[in-house]
Amino acid sequence: MASYAILGCTGNVGNSILPSSLDDESLLADCLSGTRAVFVAIAVTSNQPGVTIAQDTAKQVIAAMDKLRQWRSERLPKLIVLSSASTDHSLMAQVPSFLRSTLYCACSNIYDDLKLAEKFYRAQEDCLSTVHIKPGGLSNDARKGHELSLTVARTPLSFLDLAAGMVEVADDSGERYEGRGVAVNATSKDVAFPWDAPLLLMKGLVIHFLPWTYRFLG
Repeated sequence: MASYAILGCTGNVGNSILPSSLDDESLLADCLSGTRAVFVAIAVTSNQPGVTIAQDTAKQVIAAMDKLRQWRSERLPKLIVLSSASTDHSLMAQVPSFLRSTLYCACSNIYDDLKLAEKFYRAQEDCLSTVHIKPGGLSNDARKGHELSLTVARTPLSFLDLAAGMVEVADDSGERYEGRGVAVNATSKDVAFPWDAPLLLMKGLVIHFLPWTYRFLG
């Protein structure tokens, strides 16, 4: 049976949990060893000014993979990195440009961090297999069915369908997703709308234009 490493899990999944700081490269390398794929899903949900968690995670994951390469001759796991369609507007061509810009501003610090992390991962592509998962807006709903796309990201999508899409990419034995930005879309039309999103977007916009308000709104 294939095994996977999940960075950013809540404790509700998996056979073993290794609580530790990302700075512990040896433990992280041990966690990744022998897995088919690594799901990198560490992030923040508020528009925190100066956030670097995605970049910090990328650097530590790459360092751990380097350790694995030195320790063992085994095939390195595929990296499945959770990002957002808002970091690649070609996936959101169907969305009016004003709305795309507004959505980006509402989470600008998060997206800037994700883009810089992606740039770091891509600099290692000659020795690592990496896929960037870029969904649209996410919703707390049941699984409704999903499909993968290299051209368009649609909203909304349930977290469970996002997870299923990430596993599908991890299990794909070909190279069609290698180094690509992959959207996961719902195949159903009745996915619940994320009604908490408008308030979060408003708070994010305020923080984007007035960063000092983060300590009150963040």
